[in-house]
Amino acid sequence: MKKSKTRLAFISLLWLFFLCLYLFRLTQTPHYFLPQEKSVKIVGRVTNQPYLKGSYQIIELGSVLILANRFPGYFYGDRLEVVGKFQKEVINSFKSQYISFLPTIRLLKEEENLMGKVNLKRFLLKTRGQIEKRIRRFLPEPQSSLLLGIVLGVKTQMPENFWQDLRKTGTLHLVVASGQNVVMVTGFLMNLSLWFLKRRWAILIALLGIFVYVLLVGAEAPAVRAGLMATMIFIGQLLGREVNSGKLLCLTAMLMLLMSPLILFDIGFQLSLLSTAGLIWLHPWLSGKLLLLKRIPVLGENLLVTLSAQLATLPIMLVNFGQLSWLAPLANALILPTIPLLMVFGFLIAFLSFFSSFLAQLLSWLAWPFLTWFVKVVEFL
Repeated sequence: MKKSKTRLAFISLLWLFFLCLYLFRLTQTPHYFLPQEKSVKIVGRVTNQPYLKGSYQIIELGSVLILANRFPGYFYGDRLEVVGKFQKEVINSFKSQYISFLPTIRLLKEEENLMGKVNLKRFLLKTRGQIEKRIRRFLPEPQSSLLLGIVLGVKTQMPENFWQDLRKTGTLHLVVASGQNVVMVTGFLMNLSLWFLKRRWAILIALLGIFVYVLLVGAEAPAVRAGLMATMIFIGQLLGREVNSGKLLCLTAMLMLLMSPLILFDIGFQLSLLSTAGLIWLHPWLSGKLLLLKRIPVLGENLLVTLSAQLATLPIMLVNFGQLSWLAPLANALILPTIPLLMVFGFLIAFLSFFSSFLAQLLSWLAWPFLTWFVKVVEFL
């Protein structure tokens, strides 16, 4: 009894320490001020890979969001001079951003040093751009955008009507680079490496693969969360320690919040965290309560997994989107079995596209029926 009280007191103090540290980091977040209703010139570096949305190119310079014409295209790491009017959008007490519509943009040329030439993130984002172009050549819409969303989390050129269908059926989360992607990448690298290397070296290769893949998909919150969890599991294996999934999720969330305090307000981070929590804590409870559902082959387990994630993320969905699809569990159950197969197809097509367009196109035709099943289920429901 005394031992459990001591443990509870220690955990409470640990959480209190974390809360104080997080609030300190949050209050230290830099704030920017730009005059409004008059033309301003700013100089900044593109902090995320620009993407296309409708007729615009969306460019991020830190907390500044620019809606520009599609051409000329800009890239991650480019240094830009922007002249225009900026409107302030307050997201919450700690986070705000400035938006500029169609300002004048000038690319500032600079001598590329050695660090710029070996910028891994820039290289990987360029590679992702090449993969996008190739897959869009191999498959029609919306199948090409769907495959890119499943494998790389790319949703920038997805047809608007299909995007809305995904939202209405509660299947939008399937077209993000998520934990399942990270698990498949690490599993493939581990199994392949163990054929030639000892387990310790195979784990190191898997860790490198996690790092590269997370950067390749743009370091989105769900992929970062899954990457950190997988990394800590592998580190535990190297040290000969068994890892508790619940504790690991809490530790991952704490690390992410301390590294980037404003990520707390990122919907992708919130959904990823709560859906994983649902699978860890809610899924075992539902499995015990809904035994009849569990007996349905394949479909029953998929329904349980979907229900666990949907119930855990319900508050976030209602607050941010104001809608809930009662058909979401059925839609997810019908589609989930195709996701691992489509991931395998997607990775192979992306890899082969750099060596043999014929083989990549052949695999695209094989993937097309499964992609079409996904599309038709979403459109029907």
